[in-house]
Amino acid sequence: ICKEIIPTSEFINSKLTAKANRQLQDPLVIMTGNIPAWLTELGKSCPFFFPFDTRQMLFYVTAFDRDRAMQRLLDTNPEINQSDSQDSRVAPRLDRKKRTVNREELLKQAESVMQDLGSSRAMLEIQYENEVGTGLGPTLEFYALVSQELQRADLGLWRGEEVTLANPKGSQEGTKYIHNLQGLFALPFGRTAKPAHIAKVKMKFRFLGKLMAKAIMDFRLVDLPLGLPFYKWMLRQETSLTSHDLFNIDPVVARSVYHLEEIVRQKKRIEQDKSQTKESLQYALETLTMNGCSVEDLGLDFTLPGFPNIELKKGGKDIPVTIHNLEEYLRLVIFWALNEGVSRQFDSFRDGFESVFPLSHLQYFYPEELDQLLCGSKTDTWDAKTLMECCRPDHGYTHDSRAVKFLFEILSSFDSEQQRLFLQFVTGSPRLPVGGFRSLNPPLTIVRKTFESTENPDDFLPSVMTCVNYLKLPDYSSIEIMREKLLIAAREGQQSFHLS
Repeated sequence: ICKEIIPTSEFINSKLTAKANRQLQDPLVIMTGNIPAWLTELGKSCPFFFPFDTRQMLFYVTAFDRDRAMQRLLDTNPEINQSDSQDSRVAPRLDRKKRTVNREELLKQAESVMQDLGSSRAMLEIQYENEVGTGLGPTLEFYALVSQELQRADLGLWRGEEVTLANPKGSQEGTKYIHNLQGLFALPFGRTAKPAHIAKVKMKFRFLGKLMAKAIMDFRLVDLPLGLPFYKWMLRQETSLTSHDLFNIDPVVARSVYHLEEIVRQKKRIEQDKSQTKESLQYALETLTMNGCSVEDLGLDFTLPGFPNIELKKGGKDIPVTIHNLEEYLRLVIFWALNEGVSRQFDSFRDGFESVFPLSHLQYFYPEELDQLLCGSKTDTWDAKTLMECCRPDHGYTHDSRAVKFLFEILSSFDSEQQRLFLQFVTGSPRLPVGGFRSLNPPLTIVRKTFESTENPDDFLPSVMTCVNYLKLPDYSSIEIMREKLLIAAREGQQSFHLS
């Protein structure tokens, strides 16, 4: 696996970055659309000059309308809002379109919502049937739940193993999902795949493209663990995929391919050795083995490993792999796994994506960064210091309150699964935006839940207002009770938005 020789941070140019940030944080530049040409050109041809945050802002300023660019600027720099609040000319005017969906048929309904509104310039807002909650929380949860639905095993979209959810809710009971430690990548089609099945899978990929583009456009996050080769396809870099990329899809097959590639290299060295006679050459080739086994004895044929119905060439099932056709076999395995077998899915994905905005705008990013753009922050460490700086106690609590100190201590001890549950409960999305808690907008506010004098706070659960990231926390008598109540609320308080 390639390791970078020089860290990417060494290439960042601090002077250019400072100049770029000044331009990108000037409301006037954004409102008039006067982004200097040098900035967009350098951003695309030499993205390594600028840190991710600068390029992300540049992307939002150039890819969409000015109101969205302005909204993004106000979200990331709240201080501008305070100083210019008198000036209604800079306030963005974003249309909002609301849709009500049914939880029981979420994927089907999501497809028709994207069909109607995916390409619309309006911000999409979601509400659920028979629930009163509207706004940010339900909308973020919609993207998270649809992301989960798209990982269902019965859809036949992804490579990986089938697993059942740890804490399934209602309709998820007994449903199998695809899990791949390396990240998701499209399941290949063979030449003989049924046209009806191909059409169904292509439709889902087209929908996925629209969903992801709309999420980026509306500053939402999807919760899809995609693999690096997927992002390379997104950026039209599929021709650069090699056997190294197999590692990000199927490490077991990748290791075997490596061993066999080494045999091919040895074979070439032997053949170039001029001192060999015909007999000694023949003997040397026969002694090339993988773990003591000759290539012929491995019993391979020209089908894709793990997919006996996908032939790498016509009649491949009946063509055994030998030391003489091994190189061709390896070339075809890589080509079918990473290109030929998945090209129709990715073409549909790109069609769907481009119906919302052009993929060329993503040229500001490297494949490794797209996960951050789409799925937000990777699990940051939640230490008490960061939480104190980023969260706001209010209405009955201060930073010195016992309950607030308990809360920060509990949150900083959460494992990644508990973090996801807590975030989903409080914000509607299981992930934080890029930048972690610091970038949460509005910031997480902790308020005191009040009771009658006869009631005991220990008998009640915390509740939330997801649209403003509000946690209403009773003043529990001990840290153990608070921890228990928080986890119950986070586990059970999912997938419904009612008045708390």
